[in-house]
Amino acid sequence: MKARAGFLDLFRSRGFSLLWVGNLTSQLGDHLNLMALTAVVFSMSTGDAKGLEFSKILLLASAPVLLFAPISGVYADRLDRKRVMIVCDVLRALLVASIPLVVRESMIPLYVVVFLVFTINRLFLSARSAALPQIVPDAQLMRANSLLSAAMTAALVLGPLGGGILVEKLGFKIGFLADSATYIVSAVCVSFVAMRSVEEVATARARRQAASRRLRGAAAVRLGSPARIAEEAAKLGREIAAPIEDEVEVIGTAYHSLAADLRQGVAIMRGSRPVVFSTVSLSATMFVIGFVLVVCPVFVRNEFRVGTAGVGMLLSVAGVGMLVGSLIVGRFFHATTRRLLIIVSFVLAGLVIAALSGAHSIQAMAVGVFLLGAFVAPPIVTADTVLQETMPGEAVGKAFGFRDMIARAAFGVAGILSGVIVDVVGPRPLLLALSAGCLAYSVVAVFLLADTSKLNLLNAYPLMRAGALLAASLPRRVSYSIAAVLADAAYFLMPDKRRTAAANVSRVIGRAADSAEAKALARRVFRSYALYWADFLGLSGERGRPIEELVRFEGIDHLRSALSLGKGAIFVTAHLGSWDVGGAALATADGFPALSAIVEPVSRENSNSTVTMIRERRGIRVIRLGSPLAVGRALRRNEIVFVVGERLVGADGVDVCFFGERTLLPRGAAYWSVRSGAPIVPGFCIRQPDGTYVAHIERPIVPDCRDGSDAAVQRHTQRIAEIMESYIARYPEQWCMLQPVWE
Repeated sequence: MKARAGFLDLFRSRGFSLLWVGNLTSQLGDHLNLMALTAVVFSMSTGDAKGLEFSKILLLASAPVLLFAPISGVYADRLDRKRVMIVCDVLRALLVASIPLVVRESMIPLYVVVFLVFTINRLFLSARSAALPQIVPDAQLMRANSLLSAAMTAALVLGPLGGGILVEKLGFKIGFLADSATYIVSAVCVSFVAMRSVEEVATARARRQAASRRLRGAAAVRLGSPARIAEEAAKLGREIAAPIEDEVEVIGTAYHSLAADLRQGVAIMRGSRPVVFSTVSLSATMFVIGFVLVVCPVFVRNEFRVGTAGVGMLLSVAGVGMLVGSLIVGRFFHATTRRLLIIVSFVLAGLVIAALSGAHSIQAMAVGVFLLGAFVAPPIVTADTVLQETMPGEAVGKAFGFRDMIARAAFGVAGILSGVIVDVVGPRPLLLALSAGCLAYSVVAVFLLADTSKLNLLNAYPLMRAGALLAASLPRRVSYSIAAVLADAAYFLMPDKRRTAAANVSRVIGRAADSAEAKALARRVFRSYALYWADFLGLSGERGRPIEELVRFEGIDHLRSALSLGKGAIFVTAHLGSWDVGGAALATADGFPALSAIVEPVSRENSNSTVTMIRERRGIRVIRLGSPLAVGRALRRNEIVFVVGERLVGADGVDVCFFGERTLLPRGAAYWSVRSGAPIVPGFCIRQPDGTYVAHIERPIVPDCRDGSDAAVQRHTQRIAEIMESYIARYPEQWCMLQPVWE
């Protein structure tokens, strides 16, 4: 009830009511202007409508925002705001009324007028925003802005439909004259708006501040006298009224100040991945909207031969869709992960645009643009929310300004490109390409500027299952080709893991992590890891690769001699080549006992079950990390326990020297060896250029059963590190380690 009373109070204020009516009328006129311009393009086109003409108009309407937004704000502060709004309305009315006179055989005079109208429109909007505190009390500003936003939405829904019908029935000349009349109505409304002076606003704010301080018990000391209130009011008035005279004497200075603000805003935004991601996503959304706004009028005109009424109807339906989409997101998905919301929106938008490319009636187009409006609204709402949630209060304005400028630039570029491309390839192929772009961005958005340090294919169960099915059914050379392409994509889309891989291999080759050599080697590591996954997932199902033909053993007698002691064997390997293929080959080798592998469980239970199934189907029994009884039982049965030994999980590590630097490696292999007497057998399954593998097995490290001390554990772990170091140095491109090994 309080909110309603607040809105009613605002409309009881004659000043705000007149401003609201004038604002609604002029915005309806803006959309009427758009429909009249569409009709001009239709009338000037011989045969099919040309997308390039729509692009030019879209560019001319967008350019003033990029060129004059900062200056319009400056001069809205320097001049009398009410007078600025009235003069802008009168000038817009005269310019729009002149369009029927200047449109003859050339479109150039029309372009000039359109640019001038939207430039003046920019100054009007700046003056209106700055004047609002002079019309309504500060306590009502939020509600006033909400009502003005509602007027904008109403104009978006009603303007194109009504304007399109009017222009189609009476012609574009009448449309421009009606648009001119809306600006005159707006000017008349604004002329009767009662506005407080800047000094009065300052005095009222100072009195409120004084009252607030009194409530806190400090007014008697600091702001007790009317003279002090007047002094603070004068000071605040100077701050509001003075347009920073020394800084804004010339236009060049204004742009210099703008550049400084933008640099500051960029510096602040760069530190926040969510903010940069939301900015990129909003720009991508505006890019899509820019394309659709040009392609749809050309499409419906050339395919269905409809006039401006049909175009206006589609724009209005799109506005309703955006309104519905915004409300649904705010009501039902406000707690949804922001990135997920944007990704799903682009997927749905891409599917709708693909359906639009096959539309064969204006009714189907209307349904499509409604859904498209609903699906492009969430990224717009989400982008605002991310900025407000993430940026510090003193930087929100700069962040919004920079973000909106980037988004507007994307909108303008899309408008230009779409007009050129649609005239060459036609609207249907262009819509299909735009659909593919939306779907591609939805994939890129999964990784773009995300924290990829803990990203794992095993945590994306549907992708893992799809990969397993493909790898098990495709020829190996085909799955390898796909894996290489995906590896290159992952290298660019996963910056955290890319930097980690480069940091790891930099210690192997003795180069800086940001050197060209380290980066090139890190990229090869990504490819090796992708090939590992192709072979691992190919182990699933009955159609998996024949291991006997894939792996050749060297030094397998070392493992036999270790097992001859009757205490089992701890087979230690590294993330080198394909440790799972090597384990599967060893599990099928003749004359060897059962093989168990100690593995870290996957966080998603369905993924963990699938990975376990793939390994156990190939003869590798799985022992979950942290199951000492299972390890002890396997060794007492004289079985092989498989351990990947250079990645520390948890805090129970042993300090060793690894590639010349101290780090912690897992203690498990050495600990079980000295406690049980089981020999440690290092082994590594290395991929060959022809796609086969060679499994190198080293001489066993036999513990001294009389020494179970921590020193013995440290000594054996150091020996394991040295053997792993020698193999990694020989095959650094196959060291698939995407987690940090050194601090």
